[in-house]
Amino acid sequence: MAKIVLINGSMNPESVTKRVLNLFAKLLQKQGHETELICVAETNFPLFSFTVPQTEKMIEISEKIKQADAFIVGSPEYHGGYTGALKNLLDYQDGSGFKHKPIALLAVSGGLKAGILTLMSLRQVFRSLHANVIPEEIAISSEHELDDNGQLNEACRKRVQSVVAGLQRELNVLSVRNRVETERR
Repeated sequence: MAKIVLINGSMNPESVTKRVLNLFAKLLQKQGHETELICVAETNFPLFSFTVPQTEKMIEISEKIKQADAFIVGSPEYHGGYTGALKNLLDYQDGSGFKHKPIALLAVSGGLKAGILTLMSLRQVFRSLHANVIPEEIAISSEHELDDNGQLNEACRKRVQSVVAGLQRELNVLSVRNRVETERR
């Protein structure tokens, strides 16, 4: 099966974004996929600059991204966009790790209609990196879609499953494409 890297753009160790990404990971693992979670809060990347030398941690994360078959990228919405920490991590990537790979997007916010601007911004960034941003995406309102125990309600869990199904569909297409290209050689 596929190796799927989940990227958590939240700096909050108790973030809803991280909880939802862990739910995605469990669903993907049940399907036989290998998953790995990268949390920007744990990377400690310095502010992006072309003159900053790459640390071992930065190289390790870039390699994990390059080895992935697909991604789920999540961020809380801060002032109508994704986090600066996530942008900083992405700025350190050369882009090749995302090229032609399926990416599902997740935004988490407090408001009922929030998250949409974050999804649009992330979609633009990954399209500029030539990634295959899948049509299925999810914006979650932590105020309206969490139960009393802080877990996703049933309707939201179904939306998460829909995103997983969309990512699986794109992985299947990618697998067929790779098989055809291999046969041509």
